[in-house]
Amino acid sequence: MNLIRKRPVVFVAMSGGVDSSTSALLLKQAGYEVVGVTFMLYESKTKGEGRTCCSAYDIGDAERVALKLKIPFYVMDMREEFRKYIIDNFISEYKAGRTPVPCVHCNNIIKFDLFIRKAELLGADFVATGHYALKKREKGINFISKSPSKKDQSYFLFGLKSYQIEKILFPVGGMEKDKVRKIAEDYELPTAKKPESQDICFTEGKDWRDVIKSFGVKEKPGKIIDFESGAVIGTHPGYFFFTVGQRRGIGVARGRPLYVIHIDSENNIIFVGDKKNLAIKEFYVENLSFVDEEIEKDFEKDYVRCVVKVRYTHEGSTAFVRKIGSMAHVIFEKEYGPVVPGQACVFYSEDKVIGGGFIAKPQKHIHITESITSQLPK
Repeated sequence: MNLIRKRPVVFVAMSGGVDSSTSALLLKQAGYEVVGVTFMLYESKTKGEGRTCCSAYDIGDAERVALKLKIPFYVMDMREEFRKYIIDNFISEYKAGRTPVPCVHCNNIIKFDLFIRKAELLGADFVATGHYALKKREKGINFISKSPSKKDQSYFLFGLKSYQIEKILFPVGGMEKDKVRKIAEDYELPTAKKPESQDICFTEGKDWRDVIKSFGVKEKPGKIIDFESGAVIGTHPGYFFFTVGQRRGIGVARGRPLYVIHIDSENNIIFVGDKKNLAIKEFYVENLSFVDEEIEKDFEKDYVRCVVKVRYTHEGSTAFVRKIGSMAHVIFEKEYGPVVPGQACVFYSEDKVIGGGFIAKPQKHIHITESITSQLPK
């Protein structure tokens, strides 16, 4: 009778940074059979300096860590999927007058959904990443929950389903960055002192305006209009070079700070005004995702009181959310802004991520700006 129990196999997504490197180390020390995997996502044109992730240079760093840990190492070529789901979406969102958040799409589609499916086909029991997030199981449902770390990344993972979360491990999820780096330094991992990534990976440190130009988006001059008076106060090189809430680089001076309030992509108009005009009471969220069908049903029955985050650095605001058709109606307890179209809106119940989606253009701003544009000379 064979009583030897096979060690669970975990595929670790190694980005070439210290967090995923330390995750691989901790899992090996915990007795897992660890396999290192790095994704080839795009063709890097510049030498990496630690500001992005997943470049060809980061693949080399990940391989050096795997050699140090004496674990198998493979590269998954996901360039086609990355171009289709991340880069093309990035360009199309700006063309629609919205501000994309590619890291959310990359995490949910590339780093988890596709990775889990590919890893399972290759015999993995689990996948692991270096994210700062925790898992929680309540009433048979697996949730992503906030990390106590200042680096909490739960916001980026709202698209994960309960059945996927069951397959995921976060070895450094509850740690502070300093502790993670100390573990790596003590073990002399090659990435121990590597700076953390901050920029969108495929922009490679370039301004996003230059990036969308490089993908064929050409300048398209249009009007800048005062949101309150309706007066034309300037021109711009193209609505897709702006984002709601932007203050700098608008190109007009009125003796007071001006912010981008609304982007009318159909008429190529940028509306600007005082900061107070950014605050809204309600908005809609599209392309919804809930962690489980039972949670989704709660939102279909009535408004659910929860905390919503409308960007990564937002501490969160109390709101009432209800799913109506394919969208969710969000009503803030108190007005808040800016709420930027295209950004992720994530729903929390206490520390648990229960769902989210992407912010649609606020109806308040659409109605006001449509009234203004209808009076403009044709």
